[in-house]
Amino acid sequence: MTTPITLPQLEELTLTELRRRYEETPDAQTRTRYQMLLLSLRGQTSKQIAQMVLRSQDTVVRVLKRFLTGGLDAIPRRTAPGRERRGTIARARRTAAGDRAGSS
Repeated sequence: MTTPITLPQLEELTLTELRRRYEETPDAQTRTRYQMLLLSLRGQTSKQIAQMVLRSQDTVVRVLKRFLTGGLDAIPRRTAPGRERRGTIARARRTAAGDRAGSS
């Protein structure tokens, strides 16, 4: 069982920034994470939030803890450490070239 997490009441400036980021982010996962914060601030439990956003309760708790320790900038999904992934552009070009060749 996970420990309940209660977010403190946010300053108006932080709450305004949270709402702005929620509305403007193009990334669906990041938007869902901001939504978790907003729902928590409205008094929803992590279990209730998990059911609403179709994520595990552990994920909700992790996002809320990340916010408590790092603020709004800690919410977007982080890239994995290590070497940058390679081959994506080349693979995309091969796929596109194959699509063009097949449509002739």
